[in-house]
Amino acid sequence: MPTIELGELTAGAGTELSGPDRTVRRRTGRRRTPRSGLLAAVLAGLLGTVAAGGPVPRGWPAETVPARLGATVLADREWMFVAEPGRPGEGGAELAAYRLPEAEPGWRVALPTDDVDSLQSLGDHLLLLTYSGPTGRKARLTVLDVPAGAVAWTREASLMAVSTGGDLVLRASGEEWRPDGESGPGTLEAVDPASGAVRWSLPVPAGAVPSFDLSAGDWTAPVRASTLVLTLPSGRVEVRDLGSGVVLRAVRLPPPGAGSRSNWRGDVAAGLFFVYDESTVTAYGLPRLDRRWSVPFQPVVEYGPVRCGVDLCSLRPQHGVSLRDGRTGAIRWSDERWTGIWSVGDTLFGARSGDGGGTESLSILDPATGRVLADLGSWAFLAPRGSRFVGLRYGADQRAWVVEFDPATWRSRLLAVLPGVSGDCGLSATVLHCRRPDASIGVWRLPG
Repeated sequence: MPTIELGELTAGAGTELSGPDRTVRRRTGRRRTPRSGLLAAVLAGLLGTVAAGGPVPRGWPAETVPARLGATVLADREWMFVAEPGRPGEGGAELAAYRLPEAEPGWRVALPTDDVDSLQSLGDHLLLLTYSGPTGRKARLTVLDVPAGAVAWTREASLMAVSTGGDLVLRASGEEWRPDGESGPGTLEAVDPASGAVRWSLPVPAGAVPSFDLSAGDWTAPVRASTLVLTLPSGRVEVRDLGSGVVLRAVRLPPPGAGSRSNWRGDVAAGLFFVYDESTVTAYGLPRLDRRWSVPFQPVVEYGPVRCGVDLCSLRPQHGVSLRDGRTGAIRWSDERWTGIWSVGDTLFGARSGDGGGTESLSILDPATGRVLADLGSWAFLAPRGSRFVGLRYGADQRAWVVEFDPATWRSRLLAVLPGVSGDCGLSATVLHCRRPDASIGVWRLPG
C-alpha cells in the first residue's frame, strides 16, 4: 500500500521513492473520522471510560528484546532484526535476529562495519546500508543470508532500486549518487542479491541523473521498479528495461531553461517523467517520452509532483498542498491547512501539526474537491493492517494507547493500553514493537 508523503513522516507501510535519493517516501500514517472532531471525541470517551474504572481490553502477549541506544530495528513477517553499533574500542557492529511472533532468539552475527544506518528486507536476504566518510556520502552495502544467519557479501556501493525480478540496482562506487546532478562518473550495475554477481552494467558520465518508476510494497522492503530513465548532460534521455539494461527508447528532449533552478532532476511518478526549469514543470509520458503537458511550477518553493492515487500532489512548505490532474497537470484544488498529503489505495490523507508529543492531526480528504470527509484526531503512528488501520499515541505515563480504525466508517475501537513505552514504535504483520525506557524493545503479539 503506497503512502506518498510530502510533509513529515511518523510511521509507515509502503514506501514510494521518487528518484534514487528517496526524497519522496510512501508510508502510512495519519487519518481522521467523519465530521470534524468525531474521532477525538471517541478517543476522549474511551480514555474517560478507562479512567473511571471501565473495562480495559485484555493485554497483549508481550516479550522484551535486549537493545542499546543507537540500535537500528526492523520487523517483517517472520523476523525482527536488531543492529547494534560497535562499542568504542571493541570492534564492529552486531546483528541479532529474533523469530516472530514469539521474539525467540535466532542468530547473531558480527558485521564488517562499525554502524548500520538502515535495514531492508528482501525475501531471504537482509540489506544493510552504512554511510561514512568526511561528508557522510561514502556508502557500503552488506547483504545477509537470513536462513543461514551469515553475511553473504559486502561491497562499497549505493542501493538505487530493486528490479521487479529481484536484482539489486547499485551505483558501483564508494560515493553516493547526488540528486543535484553533480555526481561524478560511475557505473550502474544490476546484481544478484544472493551472490552479488553482476547481471549487467552501464557506465554513466558525470552529471548523469538516473530515476526509476518505483512502485510501493511492504514498507520493510525496498520498492520495486521495472524501468530506468537515465538523463545525460547532453539532453539525451534513455528509457531502459531494468531487468536487462536494454534501451527501450532514446530521445533528445528540449533542455530546461538557463535559470539557476533549471535542471534535469529527472523525477518519475505516475508514468510520467518530469523536467523542471525556473518557473515550469514539463511532463513526458513513459516509455515513449511523448510530451504531455507543461504548467507553471516553482521548484525553488514547491516540492513534487508525486503520485497521489490516480493524481499528482505537490507541497509548498508553509503554504499547504495542491492536487493536480495527472492527465493535464492542472491544479484541481489547493489547501493551506495541510503540511503533508499522501494516498493509501483509494484513500487520500492530509496531515498537519498535532497537539505535541510527536503527533500529527490526520484527515481523510475527498480527492476530487479536497473536502474533509473524516477527522481522525492526533496520532503519533498510523499504519494499515489488513483492511484496517492501527493508530497509536503515547501518554505521559509511559503508556501507549492502541486504536483500530475501520475504513468503511472510520469508527475506532480501543485495542490495548501498553505499559512501559517510550516511543519509536513499528508495526509488522504479526507484532507491534516499541522502544522501552531502558532502550530495550517491547514486542506485543497482535490479536487475530
